[in-house]
Amino acid sequence: MSMEFKVITPDEVVVSANVEYVYLPGSLGEMGVLDHHTAMITSLEPGELRYKPVDGPEESMVVGTGFVQINDDHVLMVTDLALDSSQIDESSVERAIEEAQEVLKARSEMSREEQARFEASLTKQIMMLNFKRKHRTPGR
Repeated sequence: MSMEFKVITPDEVVVSANVEYVYLPGSLGEMGVLDHHTAMITSLEPGELRYKPVDGPEESMVVGTGFVQINDDHVLMVTDLALDSSQIDESSVERAIEEAQEVLKARSEMSREEQARFEASLTKQIMMLNFKRKHRTPGR
């Protein structure tokens, strides 16, 4: 059996495929979805998304915050970020992490909202770097 799976960001439909399963980073931890799953809507946390297209090997990408709607054999993910490892520039992410850490050192000068925004950005950048390193092509 298979499910229709879509990943949508504000800019594009990133994935549209028939899949055997989906493992996603939900608000309560990693969640596995198979066909005929109980209908639900849940929040999506930054992390690794894994899914198995019916006609190919398992694929993975890093996703940001958002939500997931599951209804019978349909899984719709709406997220602010969805990148595979080839789209992540490790040195750019490392620089962004360093910059965010420097800004956070001066946290006494920023509002709680600014601090929360920089902390969320730092968390997302670290997650992207870890994902890139995990899925690095051998020899690079």
